[in-house]
Amino acid sequence: MLRSSIHNWLDGLRRSRNFRDSAGNAFYSVAEYIAQPISMLLAAPFLVHKLGLQQYGIWMLVSAILGSMGILSTGFGDATVKYVSAYRGQNNLPGVQRTIRATLSINMFLGGIFGILVWLIAPFSVEHIFKIEPMFHLASIQAIRISAVILLLRSVESVFVSTLRAYERYGPPVKLNIFLRCIVVISAVVLAALGRGVVAIMAATLIWSALIVMLQAVAARRVVGALSLFPTFAQPALAEVFSFGCFSWLQSLAGVAFTYADRFLVAAMLGAGPVAIYVLCVQATQPIHGLSAAAFNFVFPHISSRYQAGEITGPRRVFRLALLSSLGLSIAFALPLIICGRPILQLWMGADFARQAHAVLLVLIFAFIVLALNIVPHNVLLALGQVQFVSSVNIVGGVVSLLVAAALIPSIGLVGAAIGRLLYGPITILSLWRVQVEFQRAAGINGRAVSVPTH
Repeated sequence: MLRSSIHNWLDGLRRSRNFRDSAGNAFYSVAEYIAQPISMLLAAPFLVHKLGLQQYGIWMLVSAILGSMGILSTGFGDATVKYVSAYRGQNNLPGVQRTIRATLSINMFLGGIFGILVWLIAPFSVEHIFKIEPMFHLASIQAIRISAVILLLRSVESVFVSTLRAYERYGPPVKLNIFLRCIVVISAVVLAALGRGVVAIMAATLIWSALIVMLQAVAARRVVGALSLFPTFAQPALAEVFSFGCFSWLQSLAGVAFTYADRFLVAAMLGAGPVAIYVLCVQATQPIHGLSAAAFNFVFPHISSRYQAGEITGPRRVFRLALLSSLGLSIAFALPLIICGRPILQLWMGADFARQAHAVLLVLIFAFIVLALNIVPHNVLLALGQVQFVSSVNIVGGVVSLLVAAALIPSIGLVGAAIGRLLYGPITILSLWRVQVEFQRAAGINGRAVSVPTH
């Protein structure tokens, strides 16, 4: 009886077009996510040997600056996904086009502002904030300034990527991003083998990033159809996107605190060498959360589109299945690291590295397991328009994480930074409770009119 029920359930999933499309998008997202970590993990021993721990740490620091400022300058990407997917569900092409042009305007503005900021503060940050050896000051300043230009390019690219994801077309942007991430690492290996340093690596990243922006724009136009790629300054369009996107941007600010601020604290308090050790531990453990985050980010546009079409039962079923699958995937990835963490570190980077990094690795493992519980609730709440709650929870979690890390790093070093990350997850789990409340509320309202939420 049980076997027959399971067989029927699996057969139903195979026959479901929604499931097949969602599974395909999840596959693409996972492929995109693992491309860079795998390539970086494989290349790290060679790059550390050729560049040295200090220069490798500088590259990781510059990458963190680019990543953190990139999150802030592309913080309206969720607004693009939300409104484009909602208007798509209503077959409202003018609304789709209006949203894309509005977010393009906002992202170009933010990318320009943050790019100029990064460019201007590069000398001060290198000489007075981060503990970088004087012989690497000039190279660090040049690398940071190259990242400022890349920042503007990625701000524009994110609009096209978000548009494709709102249409649940994950294939084109993922293939382009996989190419970009892999070619950047390959370029770094080649340049390091030729005796070049971090400035040459960042210059190569700039060239490849410019190419990818153009290709993402072409892919977006093919999906949407007639689409103007010029920004708009129409107040209604900007106001609509801003009403959702401002909270999404605040959430991105919290994401910066969780993802990158601890690296800046380590660089400022301990130096570039410890940054390299810490980032390598994060790269080894982040897939515990990241694989699930990549696999289940399709939940946002999928539920948004179905919810705007008037469905309640289907999105609720998708939420439950995705939540259980996400948790199982995260635990499955974490177990080998818990059991064999020290031998893996020793085999990968050597005995001395394993001695310094093992305790940090263990704390980060549990930090990412707890955070993985928030992946699906996070995406569902965005789909239901609850961006204010999501932003509030993430801001509180980010602030707590940053304060704890700042307090503990001086006394216990890298483990203190990892403990800061560990405390972020339990706060964000509040999203799980809020999803249940929202589904119960929606199910209890019969015959309501469906409209695009503005908050």
